[in-house]
Amino acid sequence: MARQARPALERFMEKVDQNGPIPEYRPDLGPCWLWTGGVRESGYGYFWLDTRSASSISAHTAGWRLLRGPIPEGLEPDHLCRVRRCVNPEHLEPVTHQENMHRSEMIGGYVRQTHCKYGHPFDEANTYQAPRGRECRKCNVIRVRAWRQRQKIGAAYG
Repeated sequence: MARQARPALERFMEKVDQNGPIPEYRPDLGPCWLWTGGVRESGYGYFWLDTRSASSISAHTAGWRLLRGPIPEGLEPDHLCRVRRCVNPEHLEPVTHQENMHRSEMIGGYVRQTHCKYGHPFDEANTYQAPRGRECRKCNVIRVRAWRQRQKIGAAYG
């Protein structure tokens, strides 16, 4: 006789601590639901919606789908609480990837980044918008000078 798989919601909720901390960033949201299951190096939990699947999805995405339904096309859940292990659907908001990155606190989230990686300020005088994103004028000058120097050296030996 074949063993019946347990429902995904049941498996999901057994890995959730609903008495997590109240986020410092947004105390008005109430307590986080902390994921006690597997966590990736990035700090986000993961979950297999389908136990027969070869791949997992983010635990907060799984929680949204199980407790609220499908995420609208073209959107992804953003943590309003800024707690990566939180799976409380009340702490999530479906937004575009661009908006999620804009709100991000990661190194790539340039909104909170006040200086380039070499310490030059991202202010009005030292910043310009390049096709690939915001760029530091001082770093660009250094790059161009180094490139010109390499060209001179190459021409001397060519």
